[in-house]
Amino acid sequence: MTCCSEHQHSINTEPQTFEITDFWEEAKDIRTFVFKGTLGSKPGQFCMLWIPGVDEKPFSIARDYDGEIWLTICKVGPATEKLFDMSKGAKVGMRGPFGHGFTVAKKKKIVLVGGGYGTAPLHFTGKRHAENSSDVTMIIGARSADLLIWVDQCEKSGFRTLVATNDGSRGTKGFTTHILEDLLKKESVDLVQTCGPEKMMKAIAQMCTEKGIECEVSIERYMKCGFGVCGQCVTESGEKMCQTGPCVKAQKALSYSDFGVYHRGPEGQKVEW
Repeated sequence: MTCCSEHQHSINTEPQTFEITDFWEEAKDIRTFVFKGTLGSKPGQFCMLWIPGVDEKPFSIARDYDGEIWLTICKVGPATEKLFDMSKGAKVGMRGPFGHGFTVAKKKKIVLVGGGYGTAPLHFTGKRHAENSSDVTMIIGARSADLLIWVDQCEKSGFRTLVATNDGSRGTKGFTTHILEDLLKKESVDLVQTCGPEKMMKAIAQMCTEKGIECEVSIERYMKCGFGVCGQCVTESGEKMCQTGPCVKAQKALSYSDFGVYHRGPEGQKVEW
């Protein structure tokens, strides 16, 4: 099965068992895990990963084809710490896929902009675009060279890959937005899609809207159920991002008063980006 398969799978609202078959380090505290099986997901969708006895957390899907699911995960709390302690052969639960993914275009000039571990699901997106004969440019950003992820995979996939680091230790010194702004001055682009820090995505959404370029962003919110019941992932306008999103058009994202400003934590408290 290739990643351009149109076969549809039903959403799994109860956890299925998946085995860890491989994993590797992407950067400090960032690891890609490989699970045997498929959820039949589309680029930009997410799953709920259940670590038995600990917790369940949402993660964007970095790959779901050829009988493998890849999740690129940052170690940030008890659930991910437990996952990082697991060995090959260990089993976890997974539900999904959930949400709206990115639009996959045909024969268009596409620019994908990833910041931090937001780059991982964009590689999946780029593969689908390329299989539809689109021209793909990937812009990847991180604070420093040692925190960059998925650069080699993007290059191996044939994407024109441009890199930005805050400290200039690799690629352009500065931000992904600087590379994108320069590129849009020189080239005609049909669609920009982005995943990463929300302030970065807001700047990109504003840039593309001003230039009349179609743009989609992936908005992360606190999610518990994944399918619209718990209400934890609503924006200030009341949109449930597990259903409306996570991938939405730039104009819609910019209509949210909290976009790029703050989100709400587990207890409903405001947390600034």
